[in-house]
Amino acid sequence: MTNKEFIRAVQLESKLDKQKTVLLVEALNASIGKVLSEGDSLNIWGFGSFELKKRGERLSVNPSTGKRFMIPPKLVPVFRPGTNLKNKIKQIDSDEQ
Repeated sequence: MTNKEFIRAVQLESKLDKQKTVLLVEALNASIGKVLSEGDSLNIWGFGSFELKKRGERLSVNPSTGKRFMIPPKLVPVFRPGTNLKNKIKQIDSDEQ
């Protein structure tokens, strides 16, 4: 799903006009980014949680040269789905079988 398609889906679900829906999606995105950039986690009941995890230093290999190098540690955003979202996905999976 593209960003345009997502905005259209939210617009249909919320019955807001397109401009307000775009603002809503942008505000949600900015808010999640702000919370994570401050080092906090965000829990949205029934949907899931966003948090930062530290990915450790690791060894990698350049496939074209075969040269080995270290990738430094970094923080990466992680999403964990909530129970309601997991149940909806299970329902979709069982309907397809």
